[in-house]
Formats: sequence, C-alpha cells, structure tokens
Amino acid sequence: MTTGNPTDNPGRDREHVATVVPLRAENAGTEAAFDQTPAPAYVDTTGAGNPPPPRPPSPPATADGGDGDRRMPIVPEHLQRHRIRQTIAEVAGLHWYKARYHGFRSPAYAVKTAWYAIRGVFRLGGQLFAWANWADGWALESMAVAAGRSGHHDAMNAHMQGRKTRAVRWQVTGVCLVAAVAVLLAMVKWLPWWGWAAFLVTAVAVLSRHGAPEGQRIVRAAVVPTAYQPPTPEVITRALGSLGITAINKAITDGPGLAFVSDVHRDGDGWGVELDLPHGVTASDIIKKREALASGLRRPHSATWPEAVPHEHAGRLYLWVGRHDLSKAKPVPYPLLRTGTADVFGNVPFATNPRGQAVGIPLFETNHVYGAAPGQGKTTAVRCVNCGAALDVICDLWIHELAGKGDLEPLAQVCHRYVSGLDDEAIAYTAESARMLRAELDRRSAVFKKLPREARPHGKITRDLAAQRTLRLRPILATFDEIQNAIMHPGYGPQIIDNLAYVERLGRAYGIMLVLATQRPDKESLPPKIRDLAIIKFCLKVPDQTSNDMILGTGAYHAGYRASEFRPKIDAGLGWLKGEGDPQAVRTYYLDLNDTARVAARARAMREAAGVLSGYALGEAPAADDRSFAADVLSVFGDADKLHCATITTRLREHLAGVYAGITQEAVSSQLTAAGIIVKKLRETGRDAAPGVRAGCERAAIETAVGGTS
Repeated sequence: MTTGNPTDNPGRDREHVATVVPLRAENAGTEAAFDQTPAPAYVDTTGAGNPPPPRPPSPPATADGGDGDRRMPIVPEHLQRHRIRQTIAEVAGLHWYKARYHGFRSPAYAVKTAWYAIRGVFRLGGQLFAWANWADGWALESMAVAAGRSGHHDAMNAHMQGRKTRAVRWQVTGVCLVAAVAVLLAMVKWLPWWGWAAFLVTAVAVLSRHGAPEGQRIVRAAVVPTAYQPPTPEVITRALGSLGITAINKAITDGPGLAFVSDVHRDGDGWGVELDLPHGVTASDIIKKREALASGLRRPHSATWPEAVPHEHAGRLYLWVGRHDLSKAKPVPYPLLRTGTADVFGNVPFATNPRGQAVGIPLFETNHVYGAAPGQGKTTAVRCVNCGAALDVICDLWIHELAGKGDLEPLAQVCHRYVSGLDDEAIAYTAESARMLRAELDRRSAVFKKLPREARPHGKITRDLAAQRTLRLRPILATFDEIQNAIMHPGYGPQIIDNLAYVERLGRAYGIMLVLATQRPDKESLPPKIRDLAIIKFCLKVPDQTSNDMILGTGAYHAGYRASEFRPKIDAGLGWLKGEGDPQAVRTYYLDLNDTARVAARARAMREAAGVLSGYALGEAPAADDRSFAADVLSVFGDADKLHCATITTRLREHLAGVYAGITQEAVSSQLTAAGIIVKKLRETGRDAAPGVRAGCERAAIETAVGGTS
C-alpha cells in the first residue's frame, strides 16, 4: 500500500510551547497526486507500517546544519504545485456557495435594509434633537429644584447655563442644516449619476446601521463554523492524561511532561502533531484507547486517529485530529474516472486516509481478502481494484459476481471470463474458473522454467515478459465476489477451496492474483487455508470481534483495529486496510455503477486499440469440448471417497442441469471409462451413501484423471 508519511510537512502554525526533543524528523508535503512517484509524498509499503525508501540527503542550509535541522518549505504547502489546483478549487467553491446562498436571500436583505434605514432616520433625528435641546440640562435643573431652599442658587445657575447651551447648540444645528441643504442643491445640479449612487449606498448603509436592533446582523453567515477546540499541546496532554496510563500520568505530574517533536500544525482538514511517549509506552497503547482519546479531546470518534511512526521507534506517536466527523466529508471520486492509466505491477488507486492523502494498493504478487457486513462498501472496494486492473491493458480480468445483482456488470465488457448469478450454473462456472486457474498456473510454471536465466533475474514475471504474447504470461486478476456462495456449495465447495488455495500458494510470482470478497467472514465461508494466504486484507464494518479478527488476523481487535466500531451505513466505505505492517484506516474512493461503466468503456477502448480483448469481452462462449467430464464428476463427489454411477448421474442432473439434464447412468459409466477412470463394483462412502454394492468409481482415480488433463 502507499500512503502519506505521518511526519510530512509539520509546519508551524503557532509558537511552540512544549518541550522539543531534537530528533530527526523528515519533511515532505502532506498530500500528493496519485501519479507523482517521488518518495516524500508516499511511503511505499506493502502494508501500512514499512519504512519509507531512503531519500538523498540535502546539504545544510548553514555551515552548522546537521541531522537535527528542519528546513521549512519556502512556498506554503497549500500553494505548492501539487496542491495549488485543489486550493483554488476549494476557495472558488466556497465563494461560489456563498454567492448562491446570499443571492437567494438578497430580496429579503434589501427589504430589511430599507426598513432599518427608515428607522435610522428617526433614531438619528431623535438623537440630534436630544443633543440640541440638551436633555441632560433639564435633569440638572430638576435636581436643583428638588433640593429646595438650599439649592435655589444652583437651580438658577443651571437654568441660565441650560439656556446658553441650548441656544448655542440650536445655532450649530441650524448652520449644519443650511449647509446640508446647500450641499444637496449643489449635488442636484452638478453630481453625476454614479455619485448619487455612491451617496445613496453610503447613506443607506449608515442609516440602516443606526436603525438595526442591537446585536442583530442584516446578513447572516452562509457557513457556520463548527464549535470545537483546536488541539493545542495543553489539550492533547490533558487528553492523553485521561487515558489512565500510569507512565503518562507520572510524566505529566512529576516529570518534564510529554515531548512534542513537532508543533501542532494543519494537516489536510485537521491538525497533526508528532510526539514521543514516555519510556515504556508505545503507540499501540494509545491506538487501543482511541475512543477514550476522542472523548478526552472532545472530538468525534471518527475524527481522532493516532498512529505509529514505525521508522522511528515504538514510542513515537503521530496524532491526527480532524475538524469534522469523517462521515461528513464529501466522498472522494475515483482519480482515474476520466483520464489516466494504471499499472498492475505497481499500485492502483484504492482509497484515501482520514487526512485526505491518496492510498494505493499493490496487485502483482498479492492476494486480497475483503470482508464487510451487507451494505458497508465492500462492492465499491472490489470495483476500485478491478477498475485499476482494467486500465492496464496488460492484465486480464476474470470476474465472478456470485450474488446475481450485477454490481460488477459494467466491467464485463473487458473481462476474459465473467459470470453473475447464484444458481448452480454460475457456481459450476466459478468452479471451472478455479480449475482453469490451477491448470494455467501449472502451464506457466513449465513455461517459466524454460526461459533463460537472464530473462527472469528475479524469479517472477516482469512487465516485459508479460508483453510477449507468445509466452501467454499476461497477469490475471481473478475476482470472486460473495465467495461464500461458492465455497459453501455442497457439490463444488471442496474443489473450489483446494484449487484456490493451490493458486494462492504458488500463483503470485506467475502473475495470477486473487480477490476474494465476502459479507460473511467466518471459518465456514472463508476457510483459513485460503484466508490466511492473502497479503492484502480490508475489513469494513463487521458485526463483532470474531469477524473482525477473521479478516485482519488474530489479535487485531485487542490491538485497537476494530472495524466493529464503525457505524452502519454512516461509515460505509471506511475500513482497516492491512498489508504486511499495521492496519491503517482508509475510505475507498466513490465509484458507483455509472462511474464504473464510464471507466470500463474507456478501458475497453484502450484494449481494442491494443488488440488484447478476449473471451467474454468478445462474446466468446466456453466451448463444450473444453469442459472436463472428470472435473464435473469430482465437483459432485462432496465428502465421499467412493460413489455409484447411479448417484453420480443423479447429482450431475441436479447440480449441472444445463449440461447434464438428460444424462443416463450408462453414459456416465462410458465417459468415465473413456477418461481412463476404472469403473468397478464398490460400496459407497460418505454421509448420504446409498446401500449395496454397485458399479462406481473412486475419488482417487478421478483426481488422477483431472490432474492428467490439467
């Protein structure tokens, strides 16, 4: 998987107030476009926890520069080349929204402004009259008269002073009124229309301001900011101290406090900070208590994401705190929706992490297992992977959608093999695909051994080898959505499990990759022999701890990676993605049926131009001669080691009615003999064994025949 480095571009949005430990911290942008390949933007990991590739050291800015120095970006991160378009789009989008919001309400604003301006005329007139008439003087005279005989002298003085003051103020008022009339007459004669417009706007603005009620605005805000407390070092320290971890509490109360390696800085739609935990406390200890940490920060659970910084040490923590609940963020569209290609030998677009950074996943040399409760975004994850493979013309797609809903139907136009359904015929087609994959693996192994050593220096298929059509080594991405319907089939299940497990064990180096998706992650529907061989595991919302650990591995729940805590429907598409390292939280790109069809149409045009369409995409149906009768018989054996020909006939009619609806017992015996399988008298075994000794065959003989035809 590829993801942004938690230590990227720490920035300094505020003056540092905490203890800074002078340890190395690398600097890079917090986001990058998917098609950018330099290491600072993405840490290339098959899992979420591998260290980033080394980057060449830059010379120190000064003579005394060293490992501890941190160079801050000259151009602010949001104005850099890879972010400038996003920044412009965000600013333009915000102001366009405000313009529409206020434009719709502008008539009400005009009426309210006019009413407040009229009120302002009377208010200003009243204030002017009160000033000219010196209302305060009347109050002084009244107070002096109320004092009686002793205040007679003060009353006379107040009366005389009031008369003088009022006379002066009325004179000033009269002069001002005369001057105002003169100016108004001059404006009528000489002022142009635009001057009158400016005068009226100014006058209305002043009058409406005086006429508006106290504390009430005419224009209300279009965007009301969320009331939250930015995560300062003090807030973060308090939150970590509320987790009940003894070593942290001791460091806060009796020690030097927490060591903040970087300032709290803006990171995407939130804030990030890197800090060293006290000795003996690991990042995993904090991840386990993510819900309690969110409570301590007074932030939503889905806006609080602590994570380890594995290339430093176990006690280094990167904490990202979002501004909003993650479910309120606008879904990110698939980045290759309108243009671009993918590379199955590299990483294909898959999701974004909570900070908005792109996360890609590898296809070559990996097998995938996706698990989720119904309606939680599993199908979208499958679409993202297959769309990435479809946009690389060197890769063939085999898609088996075993729910029959057509969720992957738009991709059928680029598939070599495709089926959608839940009936026995669809399951039989899936079983045949599993058998063909196993046979293809054996063929590739034989071809690979004949290649000169120089052509296979790494012991695996390369893009150059895959491009040689005569070798027929094109990568195959085989997807089995709702795989539990095939695995739990009484007739085909055991055969499918064996073949898929075989392909998973050996097929990675030969370019055969499997994607297994299920909405029922348990040991019956997803046996360990195929589940545990997957490298990439993606767990969306699941009902309980058992399902969680079935996908992510034993102990994932107790380590804090709990997909069962995601909210149904609200957090659809949000899940834990695990590679070879620790899981990381991601939300898949938004890709509905219409968008999938758009990508598939573009992929088909690319493949037509390259001349690589085949199989189902060209309308080719599987030839009847290609069907293996021995394999079909083996698929209906179930748990039996020996079966009568009569039982085989009945089961073929029931489970493969589209092919063997009219087959007879004599025909079964004849075709078994023609396939080199010995038919003899025997007693049936298994749960539903028929009594007596009759003509039949043994499983071992059929398996030998199937292996020989493969």
